[in-house]
Amino acid sequence: MESDIQHLLTTLLQRDINDPCLLGTVITSVDVSRNNQSAVVKVHGMKRDDADLVAERLMNLSSHFEYELRRAMKRKRIPHLNFSWDHSLDQGNDMVELLNKLHRS
Repeated sequence: MESDIQHLLTTLLQRDINDPCLLGTVITSVDVSRNNQSAVVKVHGMKRDDADLVAERLMNLSSHFEYELRRAMKRKRIPHLNFSWDHSLDQGNDMVELLNKLHRS
């Protein structure tokens, strides 16, 4: 279910959403709770500074996404979507930068 949700959300984000703030936003992972009541959707984008704004805009669109997922997956119940910024990618990039600086020294 998680990979189906990720694939469908990616398609919906590209096809249905025309928000410049969300340009370049990617879905990095989807974690559905054991009882299928909720899902944490991790996202990442071009600007780390816009992390809160991106998550807020996606949360505002969650009812649209849930409706479209329900239609596409032919299920009565779709987990409630909660969007959050994937900080692990930022941490990885920071580590690479630090290692590069050490290597140059």
